Amino acid sequence: MQFKQEQMEFVNQLLYPMLILKKDRDEERPLSSLEEQLEDIVEEMKQMSIPLEPYKDNIRYYYKDDVLSNFFMNVKNILHYRSFEAYAEDLEKIDEEEIKKQLMTNIVKQDEEEASVEDKVTELLGNQFAFLDFLKNLPIDDTLRWNYFTIMSQPKKFVEDFITLHQTLKPIFEKVYAEYLPILEKSYEEFETTVQEHPTILVEAFSGTKLIEEIDWKSDEISVIPTLLLSDFFFQDSEILILGAKSLEVIQHIIQTKLDKQQERINVFKNLGDKTRYQIFCEIAKGTKSVKGIAEQLGITSATVSYHINELLLSNLVVHGWNKKDCTQAIYTELITEVMNGLMEDSFMTNTLENEK
Repeated sequence: MQFKQEQMEFVNQLLYPMLILKKDRDEERPLSSLEEQLEDIVEEMKQMSIPLEPYKDNIRYYYKDDVLSNFFMNVKNILHYRSFEAYAEDLEKIDEEEIKKQLMTNIVKQDEEEASVEDKVTELLGNQFAFLDFLKNLPIDDTLRWNYFTIMSQPKKFVEDFITLHQTLKPIFEKVYAEYLPILEKSYEEFETTVQEHPTILVEAFSGTKLIEEIDWKSDEISVIPTLLLSDFFFQDSEILILGAKSLEVIQHIIQTKLDKQQERINVFKNLGDKTRYQIFCEIAKGTKSVKGIAEQLGITSATVSYHINELLLSNLVVHGWNKKDCTQAIYTELITEVMNGLMEDSFMTNTLENEK
């Protein structure tokens, strides 16, 4: 595992504008349960993105669509750069035909039915009308269709405008980067120590993810770059780890949440393992509305029923107020569903059923 410290500033300069997309996404949809629990990190990223607001439209143009962003953002191909200036110099040297070829390849890859990407790219590059027909049939919105068409008409301008955008954003980025540099460096040190001391931590957090399960963290082939995308954690080309500066906190939170949920499942099964309590639970589920009614139905004392109901309440299997006339749902069905789904995951029954299908 190698810390790509020399490339860190350059890669962060490329990735920093993505924070404005994260802010847009968070505003468009409710936070996930994990994001709600780590709301401080989400809010911190929003604050970091505020200076980018005046440039939002241009950033979205280059970063929101994978076809365009992948042209510039293939981290594996740019790890040997130490600055954006050096990268921009090489971008400017790419001739129009090569830009069009790379972009066309990305566009054609969107067509899942296209068997031979290389042949199709060659065909479309030599025939503008065929390209228009191809765009017309792609499952994309009209804005993207127009973007692709105009870019292919002026490929050099497409690259030049990207460089200009980053030159404009550079003072903003440098200020944020200087503030977070100690955090970025520390995040790698903490991650390296954690992986060495607890090599299964990622498998525990992302169980069932084949790529992570097969990683040899002692290998020098894995490059790690801490980034301002604080909570992000993802691989590119199976060799480069984009490590959010606070992603270790997220990983540890995921593991603790899994352990808490597992303990919750254990408590539920333990609680229902008592025969009498299970029968009382079933009576409540059937709609019996009083302690006395349950006691008569099962032939036990009201005191015994009250004791077991209190245990069911404490474990959240039964909702408070279950015996009131206006109580329409006595059983916490969401918990039961969650526990059963968790059991399927813990025992890998879900994978087994999927394979049988």
